[in-house]
Amino acid sequence: MLENIEDIIIPIAGCLTAITIVVTVQVSKYKLKVEQIKADALVRAEEIKAKNQLELERLIRVDHQKSKYSDSISGSDDSRTVREKINNQS
Repeated sequence: MLENIEDIIIPIAGCLTAITIVVTVQVSKYKLKVEQIKADALVRAEEIKAKNQLELERLIRVDHQKSKYSDSISGSDDSRTVREKINNQS
């Protein structure tokens, strides 16, 4: 009877070893895939962040140029007003 148990244990141990190897490989592939997805998401997030930063800087420049232009226009209006006051006083 002891010989029968040994005959059963050896194939079972072999099957368990094979299953363990297969499962380990599959889990490793899964973990690698998850890490790749995380890395891709991080890269995309950085790209979006950089794109948004560039857009924000562009908008700030445009706003700054508009404010300079409006200041120069209002400045010329002020100088006209000053000239008119001087002319009216004379």
